[in-house]
Amino acid sequence: MIKIKSFGSGSDGNAYLIDDGQTQLMIECGIPLKKIQQAMRFNFSKVAGCLISHEHRDHCKYVSQFIDSTSIDFYSTQGTFEGMSEDQMLHIQANDYYRFNFLKYKDTKKIGTWYVTPFETEHDVKEPCGFLIDSAAGDRLVFITDSYYVRYKFPNITYMMIEANYSKEIIDQDMTTGFDLKRKSRLLESHFDFGRTLDFIKTNKSNQLQEVWLLHLSDSNSNEQKFKEETQRLTGVPVFIA
Repeated sequence: MIKIKSFGSGSDGNAYLIDDGQTQLMIECGIPLKKIQQAMRFNFSKVAGCLISHEHRDHCKYVSQFIDSTSIDFYSTQGTFEGMSEDQMLHIQANDYYRFNFLKYKDTKKIGTWYVTPFETEHDVKEPCGFLIDSAAGDRLVFITDSYYVRYKFPNITYMMIEANYSKEIIDQDMTTGFDLKRKSRLLESHFDFGRTLDFIKTNKSNQLQEVWLLHLSDSNSNEQKFKEETQRLTGVPVFIA
């Protein structure tokens, strides 16, 4: 069994924790350390590492705080690391580079009791990835955020954490009231809309599926209740909005 906790999800910041009962993994680091410390009761002893999907600041803004105050190591693609290093606001120092471990697409890395396999996603950054995460106990979690398309199919999924950023219907309605056309174009080319979310879930839904977490909902372009109800109708399992 995997326990999932969301510290925050959306444009203001993203960070999550997964726990298999033995070790924990953080995913993303876009929430201030102080808030996560409080939620964790200042106990990071079981955290085996932190995965970063890409270099946009709402996913990695507080890496430097965690480097200064915890012993957590970070895992990302080399392209994501380079993108973070080029962002001077992150203040990643050369003597901290040993805290970073590079992931390669489709190359599985053992982190604590987890087996993490990164895979390619589609976003407007250098080398973004999603994560297929297997626990030693046999559970399998797929994590996807900030991608307009995923080319892979994953068998035997027990937990899904997947972006449901916006509804195309809502955006099309907003176009009549002055919605920014440039902003719409970026959304369509960099994020999952809810229709694609449902398509992905339907394609990858297994008999072992236990939970679905919908991530990174847009405040103005999503419908939380509708997204949750339609996902539950499709899957028949508990659905949580991060």
